[in-house]
Amino acid sequence: MRNVDLRIPFVIRPVAFPGSRWMAGITLLAVLLAVFWSLGAFSDLSPGRWDFGPTIFFSAIIAYLLPVFGYISERTAAALDEVEARLDAEPARIARWQQRIHHKPLGWLVAVLAIGAAGGLVHNLMLHGLFRPLGDTAVAPRQMWAVIVGTGVVWLVVTFVVAALLDNALVLQRAARVVRVNLFAPRQLRPFAVVAVISTSAIIGAQALFPLMFLDETVSPVAYIPGLLATAVPMVLMAALPVWPVHRRMVGEKRRVLEALEHRIDTLGNPDPARTETGAALAPLLAYRREVLLAPEWPFDVSVVARLLLYLIIPPLTWVGAALIENVVESLL
Repeated sequence: MRNVDLRIPFVIRPVAFPGSRWMAGITLLAVLLAVFWSLGAFSDLSPGRWDFGPTIFFSAIIAYLLPVFGYISERTAAALDEVEARLDAEPARIARWQQRIHHKPLGWLVAVLAIGAAGGLVHNLMLHGLFRPLGDTAVAPRQMWAVIVGTGVVWLVVTFVVAALLDNALVLQRAARVVRVNLFAPRQLRPFAVVAVISTSAIIGAQALFPLMFLDETVSPVAYIPGLLATAVPMVLMAALPVWPVHRRMVGEKRRVLEALEHRIDTLGNPDPARTETGAALAPLLAYRREVLLAPEWPFDVSVVARLLLYLIIPPLTWVGAALIENVVESLL
C-alpha cells in the first residue's frame, strides 16, 4: 500500500535554524487569524463583549500542534536510533519501524481524516444544529460560519496529530517488547520515557489552550468538553504504550536475576563460622542481590518525572487563570 510522507514542509519540517519551529508556529498563527478575519470572525461583535474567543482558540491550537507534532516525530525517530543497538530484531524490521514514524499508509490517513471530519460534523450539530438548545453559543451571523469552519478544521488537525502520535507510540511499543535490558544501565532505556513524556506534554499543552474560548463569555461547555474528552484518553495511552513493555521487561529481568541468585545462595547453605570459604563465596552474592533489589523498574529518571509533573499542573493553572481574567473583565465592563 502507498505511504504518505507526513512531514509537511515549513510547518512540520521547517528550515533548520535556531527557533525555526517557533517561527513556523507564529507564522501559521498569523495566517490563520488572517483567514478567520476574512471570514468575518472579528466583525459584528456585540457591544461591550469579547466574542472572538473560539476563533483565537482555533488559530492557536492549529499553530501549536503542527510544529510540535513535527518535533515529536523527529524525537521519536531519534529515540529509535538510540536504542537500535539493544533491539533483538532484524535490521529490515527496524527500518520499517523507522519509516512508519514519518510515513503512514494512505488508507490509514484517509480513515483518520474521515474520523476527524465526522467528529467535526457531530460537534457542529451539537453547537448549531440538531442539539442547538443544549449548546447555543449565541454568536453573530458572520461569526457563525467562522466557528463552523474552525470547528471542522480543528477536529481534522487534532484527530490527525493524536492518531499519528498514537501510531508512533505503538511503533515504540513494538520496539520495547524486544529491547534488551541491563538492570544496572537504565539510562539506556530512557529514550522510551522521553518520547512518552513529550507526547503527553504536547496534548497537555493543547488542553491548556482551551480556556482561550472563555474570551467569549457566552461559550457553552458543549464547545470544549468534547475536545477535552477526545484528547484525554489518547494522552494516557501515549504515556503508557512506550514505557509499559519496558517496565515489564525490567521487572522480568530483575525477577530472573534474583531467582538465579537465590538458587546460588541456597546451594551454599547456611554460613558456617568454621568454614570461611563459604562466607567468602556468600558475601559477593549477597551484595549483588542487594544491588539488584535496588535497581529501578521503570525507564524514568528524576528529571523526566519532574518534567511530567510540571506539565500536569499547567492545564489547571490555565483554567484558574482564565476564570480570574473572566471575573476581572466582567467587573470592568
